Amino acid sequence: MNPPAHGTTARADFVAALIWIAFGLAIVAGALAMDRLERFGATVYTAPGLVPGILGGLIAFLGGVLLVRSVRRGAIAGLAEPWLPDAEGRATLARAALAIALTLVYTLVLVGHGLPFWLVTATFVFVFMFLFDLPERRARGQAARGIAIAAIVAVATSAIVTFVFERVFLVRMP
Repeated sequence: MNPPAHGTTARADFVAALIWIAFGLAIVAGALAMDRLERFGATVYTAPGLVPGILGGLIAFLGGVLLVRSVRRGAIAGLAEPWLPDAEGRATLARAALAIALTLVYTLVLVGHGLPFWLVTATFVFVFMFLFDLPERRARGQAARGIAIAAIVAVATSAIVTFVFERVFLVRMP
């Protein structure tokens, strides 16, 4: 079971496929649970969950395609072999776990629980950029520049997202 030229292994694709399938199905479930606004005369084509449901279904489908591809490349046979990531793999897993944790704190804890959306969003973007960009900038002697860029991007992102949702999509942000 040799990795292909692009560097992924069948086992990595297998695990990723399962995650994408679960994620897509969770989106579909969330879309189905959304209010369809029938009391306002909305049709199935104007229901708020339609586009997210379609996208979630596509994500799950493509996860299935990845799953089939990984099985054809020997992922099932490779599951019996022990797998421990090397130092680079552990660092990648740690960064992915940190990104997921930050995103979950943002979406499940901070948004909609009393703090203004624009403030929570700006803080999230700043902290995310700070944590992921600062070590590299510090190594190049550009820490102050990295902090300034993170602050500018955070404020701009928050302003644009809030503006688009409230003025274009007419969605009142928490």
